[in-house]
Parts: sequence; C-alpha cells; structure tokens
Amino acid sequence: MKNIIIIMVAVAVSGLAAIAQPYPTTDNIVRLTDQNMPAVEYFTLEKIKLPEIFANAEYHIYKDDIAIIINYKNPQPFVVTFYNLNTKKIIVGYFKKGELVMATGDLRCNNLVVRDGFLHIVSQLNIDSVLVYGYAYRPAVTQLGSGHSCVYVGENTLTMTNPQYVNDGYGVEGLPEFVQYDAKTGKPFADYKKNDKNYPSNLTQRSIAYCNSKYIAFWYNYPIITIYDKDFNLLKMYRDDKFNDTEVVEEYSELLAKDIEDFFAFAGQTDNYILAFNGRCHVTREEFIEKGGIQWAETDDYNLARFKNQEIWFFDNDMNLVRRLKCKNKMSFIRKVSYNEKSNSLYINAKDANDEYCLYRCKQIKNNKL
Repeated sequence: MKNIIIIMVAVAVSGLAAIAQPYPTTDNIVRLTDQNMPAVEYFTLEKIKLPEIFANAEYHIYKDDIAIIINYKNPQPFVVTFYNLNTKKIIVGYFKKGELVMATGDLRCNNLVVRDGFLHIVSQLNIDSVLVYGYAYRPAVTQLGSGHSCVYVGENTLTMTNPQYVNDGYGVEGLPEFVQYDAKTGKPFADYKKNDKNYPSNLTQRSIAYCNSKYIAFWYNYPIITIYDKDFNLLKMYRDDKFNDTEVVEEYSELLAKDIEDFFAFAGQTDNYILAFNGRCHVTREEFIEKGGIQWAETDDYNLARFKNQEIWFFDNDMNLVRRLKCKNKMSFIRKVSYNEKSNSLYINAKDANDEYCLYRCKQIKNNKL
C-alpha cells in the first residue's frame, strides 16, 4: 500500500521534476542478463498444516523440524514461538504482548534476528541455545534510534542501513550509507552526519547481509545490489539489466519513486548462501492509472500481476549469484524464505487464496535441482 500512496501523490502534484538517481556509483558494474545468469529452477508448493492459533503469521523453518512463528498481532501467548513439526508441540516462546509491537524476523545462519520497527528494538536469538536451554535462555534486547535492516557483526557491533542516506547529488554531501551501534548499549559509535535536506528512506530502502568481511545491500526500489568491504568501500554493483531505473520526484522535500518498483530484499542466510528476493516488478505510473489506479490496487489481480515474475536468488559467500528459483504457482508476495543446505529443502511464507499468510514446502519439478 505504501507504494500505491506514493504513486497517487506523484500523480496529484504538478511540477515534480525528475532528478539524479540516489544510489552510489561505481565503474565495476556486473550487468545480469539471461545469458550470464544461472538458469531458472522452478518449484511448486505444498502447504504445511499448523495449529489454528498460528494462522496468518510469519514463519521460519530451522533444520526442517523447527517452525519459528512470529505473530505480534495475536500472541499465543508469545510473539516468538518455537514449535516442533514432528511432535506437534510448542518448545518455547519469548516476548509477550506489549514487549514487541510490530515484530519481524530474519533467519541468519543459526540466529534469529528479531526487529521491532515501531519500538526501534532488536534482539538476536541463537537458535541452538534456545533448543538446549528453553525458557532459561534470555535473549538480550537492544534499544536503537531506528528500526531499519541491520546485522550483527561479532558480539558487540550492529551495522544498520542509514535511512537518511541519499547520494551527493541531492543537496547534502557526505552522508554515510551505513551506521553502526554498540550491540549492548544501543549507542552509535560515531556522531554521524544528519540529512536536513530531504526525506529519502522510502526511496532508498535497503536490506543487508554480512559475510567474509563484506556487506551486501539489496535495494528495493532499484534493480541493483551493492557490495562493500568491511570499511564500507563500494567494491561492486550488480544490476538486473532487464529493468531501467524509475524516475525520482520530489515533493515537499520528500523523495519518491515515480513508478511502482519491487526489486531486491534480503530473504535469509545459511552457512554457505545468502538468499534474496527479486520481485522483478516495474509498473509505470501510466499503466497503473490505465488499469484503474487505486481501485485496481485493491484487487487480487493487482497483487498477482505485481509479483508474477518474482524470483529467489542464491549468492555464495563470495557474493556470486549461483541459483535462481521461481514458483510455478500463481501467488502474491513471498514474505520469508528458509533453506536447509543438508536436505536441500526450501520453505516459503506467502499468502494463500484467502489473503492469509501460510507456510509452504517447495517441491521439486522434474529436471530441476530443488
């Protein structure tokens, strides 16, 4: 809905001027095409039945047997619940109603990173420790100044995308792309320069991963991925060369995408892979209006059209693209992905025909790897 509102505002306001693109630049651009990318592997879906108390929630799967359910809207009684799929029993739960208000989680190897974008808090749960110690395990909670995508680097450092970042062509120079916090106190490690010129976070939203002393940033509104060394020097950029950039418009110091974009987002991380979504969606403002505008956006046809080309991309720990997976079923937004390297099992969290989030196992199609 956020992107829809942006579109309608851009249509309604006259005199919005297109300006330069807001992301960093490098000469080292790898243009990804059908000729140099891995072939797409297709899969179908098999729904995994869960107790009704866990309906319409966020799901992660650990080592095929453990479902991790995040449900801040309807805690039972915990927001984060660990459930054994074999025994059909609850193992343990954490965070009761009010302790988290708007929670989501990322599965990063054997850790679950839980963020609350409303309360601006983050917590990292070591899943193996959770399974050993149960309720005796006490996850630490860090209060931050922002609730954006972040990664733990060691025990003491949190690296986060800077929501104020926009490149130097927008009236303010020297803004950092990332900010770092003390993971125990939540205090920033530096007095970072502030952006007092515009509001770019909806336009430049990114999610990140960290591996082999490198960061990889996934850009949601642009068909690009940027890779950095541990000191945040930009090393390389991937570009999904099927798509052009949207125009940028400015309204009352807020930077907006002219069109509806759904590109990259972090999806998960295992010992040897980093997973990302690529929505591969660009709906122009003109097409949006032609098909009915806000009325079209409220239909199932809109969501199916918007996400019909979405893929799941696998990168190895050297940030090389090694796999592309796509679902054969008609479906809307994929919310979360879990992958078990040992069993080569993939699970996704996506909406069903009743517009409720469900847990699915991805099934192999003949002559495909999965």
